[in-house]
Amino acid sequence: MKRHEADVTSLVFGLLFFGVFVVWVLVHAGAMGIEGIGQAVPILFVAVGLAGLAASISKLRRNREN
Repeated sequence: MKRHEADVTSLVFGLLFFGVFVVWVLVHAGAMGIEGIGQAVPILFVAVGLAGLAASISKLRRNREN
């Protein structure tokens, strides 16, 4: 099976949409109030940004080796 390149853009947007979904579920389930969104959204953005940065760095390192 041939290994393919990771699509960093798809990874970042997939994680972002999943995070928004999780926050929405928590708010509607009553586990997190509306006030919690002010803390959850910045944490979500930082986590998704770090994941995208790690994937980009990993892709750059693989390209340099080839």
